[in-house]
Amino acid sequence: MPFLPPIAIRLLVVWVTTRCQLRCRYCYMSAGDVPEVNLDERSFAAAARNLGLGPGAEVQIAGGEPLLVPRVVENVIAQARGLGVARIGVQTNGVAIDQSFIDLVKRHRLAVGVSLDGPPAVNDRVRGRGGDVLRGLARLEAAGIPFGVTAVVCRDTVAALPDLGLLLAGFAQARSLGLDILRPAGRAREQDLASPSALRRAFAALAERLEWVNRRRQSPLRLRELAAADCGGSAGNSSHCPSESGLGAALTADGALYPCASLAGRPEYRCGTASAPDYARLRRGLPPDTSACGACAATACRDRCPSLALLSPRASRLDCLMRLFRGSDDRGQGSGISNSCGGKAAGNWTDI
Repeated sequence: MPFLPPIAIRLLVVWVTTRCQLRCRYCYMSAGDVPEVNLDERSFAAAARNLGLGPGAEVQIAGGEPLLVPRVVENVIAQARGLGVARIGVQTNGVAIDQSFIDLVKRHRLAVGVSLDGPPAVNDRVRGRGGDVLRGLARLEAAGIPFGVTAVVCRDTVAALPDLGLLLAGFAQARSLGLDILRPAGRAREQDLASPSALRRAFAALAERLEWVNRRRQSPLRLRELAAADCGGSAGNSSHCPSESGLGAALTADGALYPCASLAGRPEYRCGTASAPDYARLRRGLPPDTSACGACAATACRDRCPSLALLSPRASRLDCLMRLFRGSDDRGQGSGISNSCGGKAAGNWTDI
């Protein structure tokens, strides 16, 4: 009798390595400060089998930096495609984007997400090698490959968000910008969080600039956080992401499972291993953070990010500010910014 797993995962985040060329000041997995481990192909095979990975699921390949282990990445892609998975994305720091990666993306029709936290001077302070990242974006642009950008919002990057929007406006293939509030884990600390007032000012200016930009672009540059407020109907009636409802998981390079990549490495959230999942813990999901729901003007919000709320209530409240901007009929309301669904809680990547 064939094995039938008690779960059919909808989102699987795969950390293919702990290696990275950068030492981001707020990396929540402390890449570069932990032993180098690459994902064993048998671990992914076991996770895929035991979690019921199939055609309806999505796979996001991340790290560390996945472009440092191309053979591992190709193996994960091949196994996922063999199971019928249609949507596979790669989240990269952009430093090592070269022709071989371009060829990989085109060959497998991968979605691409790039991490960039501001113009080069800002990115250099918090991540490093901003010029190399821009050259990587230029290679994607020249190859006609659409991409999304994810920026970590913290005390040192928040003021530059409007300038980041203008920088990305110069790339016709840039299709989305997602803002990840800093998660106080790994090398990040609570004191690294942006202030609410600074975030309000920067977000309003960014939305205003993107509205101006999108009136002049053929393909709009979507701001993920404005889109998120309109996803899923009424507040409380939908999950923030599959992990909240027990249908998401993260597989780390050492073969461990967690309900969300943001919680990886925390023993209290470990859900067994690829070969021996803790199904009960996975199915439990993550408690939704509805502490402010019903008391604000956002009427169609998908709730706050549950893992962010578990890590830091203060960070979670900052996440809420961006949804309030959209819900309170501020500058983002009725703007030229696309408000269609599509942003991913685990990343911000765009299909080719």
